[in-house]
Amino acid sequence: MKGCDPFEWKRALEEKNWKCEPENLEEALEVQRKVAEVAKEVWGPVTGWKVGLTGEESKRKFGGGPITGPLFRDGLLGNGSSVELAKLSDPLAEPEIFFCDGSFFLAIEIPDNRYGKRWDELNWLMLLADLAASNKVVVGKEVELRDGEEVRVSGPGVNLVGRIDMKRINANVELLKDKEGCLLLGTVADPFKPTAGEYVMECCGGRATVKFI
Repeated sequence: MKGCDPFEWKRALEEKNWKCEPENLEEALEVQRKVAEVAKEVWGPVTGWKVGLTGEESKRKFGGGPITGPLFRDGLLGNGSSVELAKLSDPLAEPEIFFCDGSFFLAIEIPDNRYGKRWDELNWLMLLADLAASNKVVVGKEVELRDGEEVRVSGPGVNLVGRIDMKRINANVELLKDKEGCLLLGTVADPFKPTAGEYVMECCGGRATVKFI
């Protein structure tokens, strides 16, 4: 294992230059546990968990998966919140489903990595060690999910259509069954590269909105 110092990770929140190359799953999980303790000093307590790299395409792209990572109190943002693009390594936005206290919500996740690299330069073990790219989640309106329901995402340069897949959502709930707190259950439309402006996710009579500045 190369690098992976959790205190260097904390410094890399600003400098975006963390170095960590776990050689196997066990090493990556151990690093994540140590980094999560340091992250609590910055973002507050763990309030939930996320799942990622569950699809075959993403597993191929990053060389493995699925992965899970913690969500932190200060990373959960209210509907309509603003996010600064300049503070992100390689900005992405992901339309997702958030589950908390027995209810589903629309959500837009803004993952980030502390390596200061593009996503295609990372592998699944590097992502896992880096809290599964946990960063910010804008939580929108509570909704009643219906299988096959259309998901629309719009904003500057973006006009996406997805579908609610309850089989996949339930499978991701199963992956997180041993985790406590709220759950971020994976994408329901394609991730996109945001630019400055407002983006809106709509489905099932609800909306989630984020403004990038």
